[in-house]
Amino acid sequence: MKIRMLIVDDEPVICQGLAQTIPWHSLGVEEVAIAFNGKQALKKMAQQPFDLILTDISMPEMDGLALAEYVVQAYPDTKMIIISGFDNFHYARQALRLGIEDYLLKPVNVDELIGLVKSVTATILERKAQQTSDEEEAVTQLLLHSLFQTPLPKRIEVKQAQWFSAYRLLISEVVGYSALQESLSAEAFAQVAESVKSAVEESCSSHGLKHVSLYGHENELITLCYSDNPDVLSNKQLSNVWQDAMKQSPYPIQTVASSISESFAHCLVEYEQLHQLMDDVRGQSVGLTFEGPARARVAMYPLEFETKLVEAVLTNDASSVEACLHQLIKSLASDGGSLSQLVDLCRKLERTFQQKLQERLPSKSFQEIDLRLQKDIDLRCYNTTSAIEQIFLRDLIDFLGELKEADHSNWVIENIKRYIKKHYQQDLRAAEVAEQHFITPNYFSMLFKKETGQSFSEYLNGLRIQKSSELLLTTTNKVFEIAEYVGYKEYKYFVQVFKKQLGLTPTHYRRLNATEETMKK
Repeated sequence: MKIRMLIVDDEPVICQGLAQTIPWHSLGVEEVAIAFNGKQALKKMAQQPFDLILTDISMPEMDGLALAEYVVQAYPDTKMIIISGFDNFHYARQALRLGIEDYLLKPVNVDELIGLVKSVTATILERKAQQTSDEEEAVTQLLLHSLFQTPLPKRIEVKQAQWFSAYRLLISEVVGYSALQESLSAEAFAQVAESVKSAVEESCSSHGLKHVSLYGHENELITLCYSDNPDVLSNKQLSNVWQDAMKQSPYPIQTVASSISESFAHCLVEYEQLHQLMDDVRGQSVGLTFEGPARARVAMYPLEFETKLVEAVLTNDASSVEACLHQLIKSLASDGGSLSQLVDLCRKLERTFQQKLQERLPSKSFQEIDLRLQKDIDLRCYNTTSAIEQIFLRDLIDFLGELKEADHSNWVIENIKRYIKKHYQQDLRAAEVAEQHFITPNYFSMLFKKETGQSFSEYLNGLRIQKSSELLLTTTNKVFEIAEYVGYKEYKYFVQVFKKQLGLTPTHYRRLNATEETMKK
């Protein structure tokens, strides 16, 4: 909070001396102006009020006491200290009667003046902080009443014009909110909303922009920026504020802004218009948007994807299903439609797809599958194309399960075995493999053991040892190099597993089984 001080004295040397020789900034005074009489002081006050005035008494045109009497009436929050060369009890008594903070005699004791100013500025800052808090609470109540029809105290309604003459409404969403909910711990996810709100509020405050922020939904931050000066709310100014906010926010945010308005009577309409604007731009990018793109309604999805998906499901090819769906979503997104349009088209495709599967295989129960995509989807949470793609993919996985309900377990395990063979050189973990195939770790362990007769680690070790034994006989690579190649970080563990499975150490195995040609190498 800035404190502005005005020094008033008809002697320029004293004005300049006081303004320049005392380190006012260290006392919390960030701006110091001067005037040479009471009338000049009032002109400056009319342009922009001051928090503190240091004034002489004896000045031409308007003396210090006359100035004090006017300021006390017109600017009751402004504090005044009189500095005078008159050691006159009458002047001092009159000044104190007017409510002046103190009366100092010239020549001024600098330490006394500094101590007095420090005390007065502390009082000013305390008052400003309380006023700001009261104002923000009142504006928040006004915003809640305008948007959600909460009760509004009469005193707030009456004082609305005192706080601002112009405002802009903004709503922000964390991009990829549903993915964060799945990837973060419950404790970390609970901090997402507050961290984004803090980033927005800190950026607004650092730019000197008055504001209040509140959540209208778990992923909808509503921010009201207001001022008596509409220029402060220009697109350029808001862009600077939000650029800093996005740098401070630990998560990407997408924000839409209303135009500059003067009456809260329009606030609800603007809020509804912002919802439409957010619907137009959601999932497209991050940043601040003032105007939505002109969109043509995307009426239909590419028909070839319908055929490809049906074929992929009927052949139990999960990888083809996933690849085909990804291409479909990518194609729909590139057409320029909104996320809600994309969801509508995916729902239409899914219903058609479900019907065709049922027609081809009437003995199955595709129509009874509880499809996630057909339910209400909160796009403020699932606000990216990838989130919608994941919902659709889980429905397609259910179609695959229904297609071969009896053989579903075998089909899942066969897919997992193919996955392991492809990635066995990596640091594979059972929980991660289970997640990749949309089953729980416990179910995965039970199912894998049932279908293969081995645990996941036994199967993985068997595959790695088989590959390493081949490499021992067909290459001249060192044993530790082969161990690393097939996925073992610890050489001793590799030797231990190898000997357990084949009864020999890798080196002994190579010596006994190497061909003459390999021996020559």
